[in-house]
Amino acid sequence: MKSKMKLQQLRYFVAVLEAGSITAGAVRANATQSGLSMQIKDLEGQLGGALFERSSSGVQATEMGRRFYEHATGILRGVSEAEQAMQALQDEVSGNVRVGLMPTLTRAILPPVLIQFTERYPLVNVSVVEAYSAQLTDDLLQGGLDFAIVPAPTSPVLAPTDSRQMSAPENSARSHYLATDQEFLVSAPGLLGAQAPHLEALDLAQQGPQKLVLPGIKNARRTKLDAYLHNQGVEVESILELDGMLATLELVARSDWKTILPGALCSVDRTGVSRQLNPLLGAPLLVDYVLLEPSASSLSTAAQIFADLLKQELEAQINWYQD
Repeated sequence: MKSKMKLQQLRYFVAVLEAGSITAGAVRANATQSGLSMQIKDLEGQLGGALFERSSSGVQATEMGRRFYEHATGILRGVSEAEQAMQALQDEVSGNVRVGLMPTLTRAILPPVLIQFTERYPLVNVSVVEAYSAQLTDDLLQGGLDFAIVPAPTSPVLAPTDSRQMSAPENSARSHYLATDQEFLVSAPGLLGAQAPHLEALDLAQQGPQKLVLPGIKNARRTKLDAYLHNQGVEVESILELDGMLATLELVARSDWKTILPGALCSVDRTGVSRQLNPLLGAPLLVDYVLLEPSASSLSTAAQIFADLLKQELEAQINWYQD
C-alpha cells in the first residue's frame, strides 16, 4: 500500500533544499540525519522521482525538486495560516515576535512602535535584532527571525501596492514592498554656510571636494551611493568607512565630515539643531524598503500586527519632508 505524504516530510524537504545539505537540513529541522534521509527517500518514492542531486559537497534540487518546492512551501504556509487563524479565535494575542531591523529604522521608527505594541499586547514577548541587511537575511533564512526589514535587493522603485516574491528556492524568502525613502546630505549645523541653509536642496557636485562618512562595501546602500557620487560628478576628497550608525551621527555633528542617510533615520533631526539636512539635486537617490519573511510559513498574528505598525510608522516618518 502506498504511504501518504506527511507534513513533516514537506518540512524536511524544504529544510534540506534551503540549507543545501542533509546535515544542515537536519540541524534546521531538529531531526537526525538518518531519520531525515529516510523521510526524503520515502517522499521521492511517493512522487516517483528524485528531488535532489547528491554530491560530496551537498545536495542540489532537480527540476522536479524545484517545482515541488513551490507546492510544498505553499502547503506549509497554508497550514501555518490556518493555525494562526484558529488560535486568534481562542486566545488573546500572545507568543513571541522576533524582528530584524537595520539601524536606519531603529532610531526613529522602532521606539514609538515598541511603546504602542507593548501597551496593547502585554502577553507578547518581543525580541529585536539590529544588524545590516546581509546578516538579517541570513538570520531569517536560518530560522532566527519571524521577519526582517531591509533595503530592496534591486534598484527599480516599486508601486506602493506591489509585492515581490523572491525567486525560490535560491532565496527561500518572500519579499514585500513597504515604502520608498529619500536620502539626505547630513552635516553639522552651518557647515555649508548661508548659501545652503537647512532643508534647502543642493547640488553636491557644486560644493567642492567632499569628506564623506559612508557604510562599508558590504552594506546594501554603499553600491548605490558610490554610483550616485560618480554619476553626479561629485569630487570626493576622502571617504571614511563606518558601519556604526550612532558613531556616524555623532562624528558628523562634531566635525566637518558629512554623510548621506535615509529620511526615515533623519526625521529626528528635522529641526536642524544638532545636524543639518539637505535634499540632493540631480538623479533621485532613493532606497526601497522590503519586508522579508520565510517562504514556508506565515507571520503569526502578533508578528503581523508588529509588522503593520512598523509599516505605518515608516510611512509617517518618511513623509515629514514631503508634506
